[in-house]
Amino acid sequence: MTPPEPLSAPSLPQPVQDALQRGNLVEAIQLMRAGTGLGLKETKDALEAYLRGEAPAGGFAPKALPAGAPLPAQVQEALDQGNKIEAVRRLRGLTGMGLKEAKDAVEAGRTGLDTDTGMGPGASEGLSPGQVRSSNGLWWWLAALAVLALAAFVLLGCATKPPAPIAELAPSGKLKAAINFGNPILAIRLPDGSPRGVSVDLSNELGRRLGVPVELVTFTSAGKVVEAVRDAQVDIAFVAIDPVRGADMLQTPPYVIIEGAYLVRNDSPIRRNEDVDQAAHRVVVGNGSAYDLYLSRELKAARLVKAPTSPAVTDVMVAQNLEVAAGVKQQLEADAKRLAGLRLLPGRFMVINQAIGLPKGREAGARYLAAFVEEMKASGFVAAALSRHGIEGAAVAPPVKP
Repeated sequence: MTPPEPLSAPSLPQPVQDALQRGNLVEAIQLMRAGTGLGLKETKDALEAYLRGEAPAGGFAPKALPAGAPLPAQVQEALDQGNKIEAVRRLRGLTGMGLKEAKDAVEAGRTGLDTDTGMGPGASEGLSPGQVRSSNGLWWWLAALAVLALAAFVLLGCATKPPAPIAELAPSGKLKAAINFGNPILAIRLPDGSPRGVSVDLSNELGRRLGVPVELVTFTSAGKVVEAVRDAQVDIAFVAIDPVRGADMLQTPPYVIIEGAYLVRNDSPIRRNEDVDQAAHRVVVGNGSAYDLYLSRELKAARLVKAPTSPAVTDVMVAQNLEVAAGVKQQLEADAKRLAGLRLLPGRFMVINQAIGLPKGREAGARYLAAFVEEMKASGFVAAALSRHGIEGAAVAPPVKP
């Protein structure tokens, strides 16, 4: 008898793929284990060899199915309901059997019995009872079971970490997302106190893809958000890309580009962005904001004054009779309408690349997030979110090649 060829590209049944995409390993394992007698240890050993790039002894040899084994519960349930077609469909989905094989097995009332010979499928072709042809799809099913069996080890406590990227993006079992009310382009607080905005939408979509609940942790300033990421109090945050912040966190490519602008009084002699950097000028920035970090490096003569949060910069400028406020262009435009006698300088003094940050040491999570960000841009998700929330003064960041 010719031994089966080693596995090179396993293909999971669709129901199992669906369960995995939902992040429900328990359900996927239950689906795959239905109708198989493989033990946990042998699947674990086979998987470890597979992960090392080695072919286990004898390849991923299929397990002989016990004679007279009952149909999987899902298949039997369909039969009990009188729906043989559905029973055949479920059996094919679980095992990869061909239509005739599955039909014969359902009619025989057991998974491995050949209705003509009383032996396992393929016995008439010279195979041993329980041996399955490598072309019928069950081959890949048994190999994939090895992968999922190790996941069962994880869930049962035989390993200490859940599979990536959940292990790094939601180590507590839920995705803790930092939402900063200090940047109205990314999030605002509704009258009932709940957050709404682009960063909220992205957090919820990421949680849906990971199959974990989302906990929105709100902040009033970017500086506090950065501290929370640095201390791993949150799993992800929506922050501007900056070399200073990069020292404390990992960051994805940008998903949104935001303009930074200056606000002055109507009677101010300052007319251009280039006029701001003078010794006589004091510029108000949100403490720890992207503008604070950027202008701390760029301004050579003007002095920075730190407001507690970015939304407070205009009020601090007016109250303390200071010369310039710096911040998100959209926010400053709203302040100019709210308070009389103020105007924006034309153009912008910087472009802010907004990205998703996460604690250092979570490189696998960072790679997943980078791909997630690129997909959200390419699919139109980010653009739709900006439009849905009425955001102006921001644009979808261009694609970044891997």
